[in-house]
Amino acid sequence: MPVVKAEQLTYSQVRELDKRRTLCLLPVSALEVHGPHLPLGMDYYMARWMAEEPGRRFADSHPDWTVIQYPALTIGTDELPLGGTMDTNQKTVFTALRDHGRSFARAGFQYVVVTNGHGGPRHAAALEAACREVSRDTKISMFTPSIAVLHAITTGQHNGFVAKSLGRALTEDETEGLLSGEHAGTWETSFMLAQNPDLVDEGYKHLQRQGPPVFRPFLNVGQKVVDFQNKRGTDTSMTQEIVNNLSGGLGWILNTRYGYSGPAVSYKGVPAVASAEIGEAFKELLARECLTWIEDVTSGKKTAVEVRSIASDARAIQPKFWSSLGIAGAAALGIFVLLF
Repeated sequence: MPVVKAEQLTYSQVRELDKRRTLCLLPVSALEVHGPHLPLGMDYYMARWMAEEPGRRFADSHPDWTVIQYPALTIGTDELPLGGTMDTNQKTVFTALRDHGRSFARAGFQYVVVTNGHGGPRHAAALEAACREVSRDTKISMFTPSIAVLHAITTGQHNGFVAKSLGRALTEDETEGLLSGEHAGTWETSFMLAQNPDLVDEGYKHLQRQGPPVFRPFLNVGQKVVDFQNKRGTDTSMTQEIVNNLSGGLGWILNTRYGYSGPAVSYKGVPAVASAEIGEAFKELLARECLTWIEDVTSGKKTAVEVRSIASDARAIQPKFWSSLGIAGAAALGIFVLLF
């Protein structure tokens, strides 16, 4: 039984597994509003695909391994706070996944892959941080390649593959759509048109480019950091991307909660240029790139803690950053009192 469902295993079957040759896959994405045209489960469907298809391919090429597909953990943070969205705080996401990881370790499993379709900065940071902590503390390999994979795709690094899959060059509108940011835009709408077309509202064909307002105060402060790095001759491309993403994220939260800069925005990108053909290419990229990370870790080519993305670079969005800052501040105050 190379591919099995965790919920169908008995205790005896779990004990009999060769844990050194068992791959566990756990999707983690909440329900969230994705424009007026896509289902709340958009990220869930994508996370499931990134677990099921790479898992199937891994099982086909490794018949001496067992692949276990776990039910999705529908939990997330940095979700659009609109009716229908299920949102929790970052600490909850981090703790839930960390505790799941410890359970995998107690059972003796050695390889755990967490898949995720949601790009919320603190959500992705929580998943990656939890995987690193479990890997370091328990010595198992628990990792999540999803954000690294999605980031490469949505920043245009695989547009050549998409064009090759289509058998033609991308049109100007398609190129703009694929590079215009993503939340229920060209990429995700295309994915659903290929995966579950009955769940896509036909109105997507009339949805032109839209995006959240930028929170200017944060952008202005972030730009000063970028300018400072420029003066020092530091490469600022990563910092600029983080600043842009966070200022857009803050603006979006303020927009949907308090009406900042106008009516609530429920999608980002250009749904109108989506197609099932682009969706099929997107699905193949997700499966292929996730499988590459899985092969690298299970073969020993990479360690689990090396699997990380841009979500792990910004310290301020890490799940333990503010509590650590508070502890450091309290310690500094204590030292000051003792000395003076």
